[in-house]
Amino acid sequence: MAFSFTLLSPPTLLSPHYNQSSLKTRHPHHHRRHLLGEPFRRLPAIGVEKFQQIHCQAARDSKVQEEDFRKNESDLEESNGKINEVRIVEPKFKMSLAELLDDSKVVPLSIYGDLGVQITGIQHDSTVVSAGDLFVCCVGSRTDGHLYINEVDKRGAVAVIASKEINIGYTLRCKALVIVEDTNLVLPLLAASFYRYPSKNMAVIGITGTNGKTTTSYLIKGMYEAMGLRIGLLGTVAYYVYGDNKLESSYTTPDAVLVQNLMAKMLHNGSEALVMEVSSQGLAVRRCNMVDFNVAVFTNLTRDHLDFHVTEEEYRKAKAKLFQMMVDPERHRKVVNIDDPNAHFFIAQGNPDVPLVTFAMDNKNADVHPLEFELSLFETQVLVNTPRGVLKISSGLLGRHNIYNILAAVAVGIAVGADSLEDIGRGIEKVDAVPGRCEVIDEGQAFGVIVDYAHTPDAVYRLLDFVRELAPKRIITGRLLTFVFSF
Repeated sequence: MAFSFTLLSPPTLLSPHYNQSSLKTRHPHHHRRHLLGEPFRRLPAIGVEKFQQIHCQAARDSKVQEEDFRKNESDLEESNGKINEVRIVEPKFKMSLAELLDDSKVVPLSIYGDLGVQITGIQHDSTVVSAGDLFVCCVGSRTDGHLYINEVDKRGAVAVIASKEINIGYTLRCKALVIVEDTNLVLPLLAASFYRYPSKNMAVIGITGTNGKTTTSYLIKGMYEAMGLRIGLLGTVAYYVYGDNKLESSYTTPDAVLVQNLMAKMLHNGSEALVMEVSSQGLAVRRCNMVDFNVAVFTNLTRDHLDFHVTEEEYRKAKAKLFQMMVDPERHRKVVNIDDPNAHFFIAQGNPDVPLVTFAMDNKNADVHPLEFELSLFETQVLVNTPRGVLKISSGLLGRHNIYNILAAVAVGIAVGADSLEDIGRGIEKVDAVPGRCEVIDEGQAFGVIVDYAHTPDAVYRLLDFVRELAPKRIITGRLLTFVFSF
């Protein structure tokens, strides 16, 4: 079934009445939020209860998945007095080549061999092929999968999909060869079909933009967990199946096979939602073609990846592909930073009738914007105006750029109809730090140290501006974007 949101209609701003309190009145305890202004009003919609039912549906769709998950929940082992993490259950998939071609609607140019051969995996990387796999000969910028037929046969591939005529008659294990016009184009179709279209049974939030994707994804993950929902994460730092169950990340956006595999793994282990960083390269090379996104988030756009895209316009067009998927007003939502000069370009993509939630720091016409904020080396205080009232957030994330990330997460909460502002605030405040993102290193030294992944001129300038606002006597920068300063 296709996953559907029952979200709120375009919001109407409520009177904030923020004079009741301000950031000058500090709560004695760090990380407490206050709901200010008018009481929470539910806008005309199908309802939050229905929204929650839909999010929970993914865990109920498969009895086998649920039984495996419940069994796994109690599978904690004690070792040396410590409790290990819950083991991730690996789902198993199997289908005939004929079934795969039929379900994915891939039309072959020619077929050789036995279409009844059973497929237990799908790969386009010859180095990870194992017995029972289907190998798809993709053509890349550096190499060509057609060159590795002998290798994949030795590894146990039982079928091959190619775009060139090749001879499999001499192979020992390969039972079938399918010729298609473009292997790169059919790979996402085959992968989604083989893994049973997992994104159709999850709420999927995609974040694109030059800066802020990683931190925003962590904040959204925290927010969903505060709502009591299991959510996975795919991003630059790591892949999370759910909770703290982490896998190492090699790319911001996984390849077309891995992204389907990871989503299937998340769904099998009880995750009901996914937040995903969506890179321009990933969109350009079709890694996300068969991901059924529900929410598209745009953070900002500055110069980056011109080695791949060549021109800024091509870079922008690649990013826009995520928003072009937003076509169904019932199932889709757009979340856009309208301080960015490219905002209107992204808003115009897809169906203009898809509901939009905007955020900004400077543009007070945005649905979500700050009324007040304070920055320090230890915390960020921000008073956020939203369509449902005013929310005070105290965050361990530092710098003006992180206020944008907080606003983006709040806007997503509004867009998906989060149960309450309380949940949004609690989830955001839960995220004290993101690895390598304006990360404060405190080992008792007599000077401050911040480590950040900033790799674009805009990101470096933002970091320097933040550090200068702290008025240090001296700033020392390193090649790995480590800032050392003293007061």
